[in-house]
Amino acid sequence: MSDEQENERLVRAFYEATVPGHREALRGIQSPHVIYDMPEGMPNGCGHFEGLRDVLERFLTSFYGALDVRFVAEELIASGDEVVALGRIEGKTRKAAVPINVPFAHVWTVRDGYLQRLRAFTDTALLAHALAKE
Repeated sequence: MSDEQENERLVRAFYEATVPGHREALRGIQSPHVIYDMPEGMPNGCGHFEGLRDVLERFLTSFYGALDVRFVAEELIASGDEVVALGRIEGKTRKAAVPINVPFAHVWTVRDGYLQRLRAFTDTALLAHALAKE
């Protein structure tokens, strides 16, 4: 398997692990020093997160506390250490069950067999609008 295929496999495993009940697998495929850069305007979890503990405790707790969603990667494009995932965030808000169906683009950096960095791009206004209906 080429490095690009292995990188794509790791990114695909990440999205499979975002399904409720399977999120523990997220720990084993991300670097302990993983970095997430989430877009400004993100209603739950915008900004810079550094380290797996920071991601799990500050970002994911807030994000999944407000949204019952999964990430569906519809297309992966691998080149060297980078993998771009294009897809949709699907599910609902937790309190009012407002439907969520929001496109995303994620740029992953993969090195040494781990996901090292995520740069996320999404329509934050759609997420904020759904959460405002709570």
